Amino acid sequence: MRAVIQRVVSGGVTIAHTKVRRDIGRGAVVLVGVGADDGDDDIEYVVRKVFNTKLWERTDDDESRKPWSASVVDLGLDVLFVSQFTLHAELKGNKPSYHRASPPQLAKPMYEKFLRRAREEYSSRAGKIEDGEFGAMMEVHVVNDGPVTIIVDSKNRG
Repeated sequence: MRAVIQRVVSGGVTIAHTKVRRDIGRGAVVLVGVGADDGDDDIEYVVRKVFNTKLWERTDDDESRKPWSASVVDLGLDVLFVSQFTLHAELKGNKPSYHRASPPQLAKPMYEKFLRRAREEYSSRAGKIEDGEFGAMMEVHVVNDGPVTIIVDSKNRG
């Protein structure tokens, strides 16, 4: 499972066929790609990294303002998840190949399990948790903070 965590001032997603829009404030927009060989341990790893990676500075005390010392959970920030199978793309010449991505009929239940796990574990400790719609065309709106962008790959835990 791959995820791209973007530290944001704000973010949102508009789902094309419905015009439904979901927005978050300060926090993270996280693109999530399910790989063909992903399982429960990959979900656990990526969920833990999304909510516990220290990408912000603490703001509770002027004397202890250190960069990279607080996570989404530490600060109660928002998270927007967006499914994106293209995170598993490999270029074959100039054309992307998606053979490492999980097929939609398997990826959708895994992604939904990922979202359930994120909400079970962190909905009482983080801010708002939103998501797009699996398999839909979406406009993703991101106002980066930094910018700070971190790539997490559950198969590369080194």
